[in-house]
Amino acid sequence: MKVLGLITEYNPFHNGHLYHLEESIKLTNSTHSIAVMSGNFLQRGEPALIHKWARAEMAVRAGVDLILEIPTVYASSSAEWFAYGSVKLLDQLGIVDTICFGSEEGDLELLKEIAKVFVDSPASFEGFLKELLKEGLSFPVARSKGLIQYLREKGTYNQKILDKVQDLVETPNNILSIEYLKVLREMNSSIIPYTILRKKAPYHSTSLEGNIASATAIREFLKKDNLLLGIKHTVPETTYNLLTVSFKDGIGPVFADDFQQSIFTLLRRASFEELREIQDVVEGLENKIKDSSLNCSSLQELFNLVKSKRYTYTRLQRIIIHLLLSIKKQDIIEFKEAGGPQYIRILAFNDRGRELLKRMKDKASLPIINKIPQLENLTPIAKRMLEIDIGATNIYSLAINNKELSDKQLDYYISPVYVK
Repeated sequence: MKVLGLITEYNPFHNGHLYHLEESIKLTNSTHSIAVMSGNFLQRGEPALIHKWARAEMAVRAGVDLILEIPTVYASSSAEWFAYGSVKLLDQLGIVDTICFGSEEGDLELLKEIAKVFVDSPASFEGFLKELLKEGLSFPVARSKGLIQYLREKGTYNQKILDKVQDLVETPNNILSIEYLKVLREMNSSIIPYTILRKKAPYHSTSLEGNIASATAIREFLKKDNLLLGIKHTVPETTYNLLTVSFKDGIGPVFADDFQQSIFTLLRRASFEELREIQDVVEGLENKIKDSSLNCSSLQELFNLVKSKRYTYTRLQRIIIHLLLSIKKQDIIEFKEAGGPQYIRILAFNDRGRELLKRMKDKASLPIINKIPQLENLTPIAKRMLEIDIGATNIYSLAINNKELSDKQLDYYISPVYVK
């Protein structure tokens, strides 16, 4: 058995994901695959198009053997924390041999070199970073500029390579790739990394031309037109069929605007002190968020009022989701001190997935959760992490039109999906 690990959102599972899965299996010569996947709220600070069990089923029907949930505190966080929680989870399964991620660059050695700089933090690099942060730049921008200054000073690379580095540290999947490599290096993990050049559609592309489109483009199309037929050429037949049934049954689509009233209720009710406790709120940002919430009535208006070169649109989206889900700075600190993810949560599997689960029972360093009542056997910190997952699903269900589901605690109601 040779096991491939994947870090995913599958929102929804599309042809680009299928290409990545198939190429990853070939590249790593794997016999089995495990994907850790975001639950009902995602890394860009958005709710998922449809709930996590349906998205997990899509992936298994397309060929992934086992889908496990990334705890919400990591799934809805910055690239650094998302990568930390995801890679940690894969490593603690005890059976993953390789990890393969998509990147816009495809040059694994260059990505590794950048990750090495970020992990080792040479003194001159730290100096450049501090000075750039003082200029009011966001951390990701300051870090990328500091990296270029450090590499230029070091003299290892010519200007052509430096230009290439500049491009790759400004693109989303390259940034995530570097963060994955950072965590693997910090943990001294035995998991061997691979990367595959992303095919055609960029991460933020909004075009539906051709048979491969970004998940962003698919979601934006559905938000505007709500016409599934228009995305049929961009997703596997199994995804299209599951989306058709889900939408017909009132399970989706779900978008951020569905939580707009709840978010503004929380913003206008919260004190400055309460906002200050929310993850990612720093440097007095709570004042601007609070004041802006009293002078607008839509999320788009709010983000336009608050965003700056230091606080990007995506970062603000994450802050708002953290508020909605009540994820606080102290939670992140305590979970990091406890060693990251505290359990393994099963969402969907096939027969090969059963083989993986059987092996994990002997090898994994975390408890495996099949059904939520098992939380009674968890530590207090693990219970807190799982309570956030359950709370996130309970909030998410408010946007589901299917009353049979929206009136239930879905984490207790829906079992892991077995695909025969």
